[in-house]
Amino acid sequence: ERLLGSLEGGIGCVQILDAFPIKPCLTVDMANPQWNWDNNQVTYQPVPHALLSMEKPELVIGLARTTRGSLEDVKTVKQWLEQALTEGIGSRVSAGYGRIAVDASLPCSCSHDFQLWTQGMYGAFPPSKENRQGTAEFRPTALRGMLRYWFRAIALGLYSPGDCKNLEATLFGTIEPPAREGKIRIALDWSEKKGDRFHPHFYEGTILLEAKEKSYLTLIEKLLHLASHLGGIGRGSRRPLHWNHPYPGLRGCYWQVDSKILTGNQKVWQDFRQEVIAAFTAVQPLSNPGAGNPGKPKHRQQDVLNDKARIYLLPFPGLKHPEAVKDWQIEGSEINVRGRALDLLYGSDRFKGVNQKGQGNDKVGGGLGTPSYVLIQSNFPPQQQPYQTVTIFGANQSDRSVFASEFQKLRAIPIHWKSRSKKIRHSHQNR
Repeated sequence: ERLLGSLEGGIGCVQILDAFPIKPCLTVDMANPQWNWDNNQVTYQPVPHALLSMEKPELVIGLARTTRGSLEDVKTVKQWLEQALTEGIGSRVSAGYGRIAVDASLPCSCSHDFQLWTQGMYGAFPPSKENRQGTAEFRPTALRGMLRYWFRAIALGLYSPGDCKNLEATLFGTIEPPAREGKIRIALDWSEKKGDRFHPHFYEGTILLEAKEKSYLTLIEKLLHLASHLGGIGRGSRRPLHWNHPYPGLRGCYWQVDSKILTGNQKVWQDFRQEVIAAFTAVQPLSNPGAGNPGKPKHRQQDVLNDKARIYLLPFPGLKHPEAVKDWQIEGSEINVRGRALDLLYGSDRFKGVNQKGQGNDKVGGGLGTPSYVLIQSNFPPQQQPYQTVTIFGANQSDRSVFASEFQKLRAIPIHWKSRSKKIRHSHQNR
């Protein structure tokens, strides 16, 4: 109060002047939450919001002492300002915005190196009929959105919808009244190599996870590791990177988080499943989950890892890493790039997503306005056999059940990801 002043006490010792950018930095950004709570259900409803933001601004911020202050006072306030900019200022700080450096500022933190090959991530200027290339950009918000998606996929198989929504608000924060600051923060530092329709965009860098308590850090870290093995990030997150002839060209993505690379071994996966469940129960006791139905085409609901979902590991010794692909137009549609799982999905109108000609099955592969019920991710553990993970949500539906049976014929390795098998009795309610 002495240094900065107050309404009651009057002028302080140091005056903070307006911040001015030294070069143009105003740009159009895009927020596009795709899965949203609607009462006790999470539904697929993309809601794009265009907004103005500053892209990598360089600012001049003036500090001046008043007649009450000294140069030492200015020095103190400057240190405060530098600390504030390190922790983040403005909106969307928890998603990595508004920070001058990717340095930990919360009590618990961990860093994870990553690499990403992708068809492209886009903000306000995605590919269109007028501009098929679009303006690709790596988006930290996509990482946060992806972690939120997988949080719900697991939590809705462990908790009631109300408990899941409350824990989500605790972890990620919420602007719904009463507004709450989340327990975690996410920040990224990366370099990039631009691609196009014929060459993947490549990003590599570091993901910084921060939390106010160790248990929340462990939970978000387990989500990151699981997400990197079951799906991708950004556009094409439900498919491995491949060539989709003739348009849109490259599709899908592949990413790897170096701190955790699971082999295609059933016990390794079952043990990891236990670690994930334990991370959830450490922050909130289990309760009675809802049905966890992924919904119908055009009316999709949140995917849930419960006893109706299926996860398979499909080994494929000849699976080719994106780094090894020289010509995507020639090699990208071959089975050793697509993988056996994607080849099976694309090989029949019974399973593949509905195309512009109306061919396909949106109850399995999805379609326009309907996210696929099937996620396929390629995995390349060092010095081990490559494999693909196949996740089928709502596999009790007849068409998806048939698709799941194809992997049983291929002797794929099943991973049993069950939710609660018994209801929890709340006997204290009757006391």
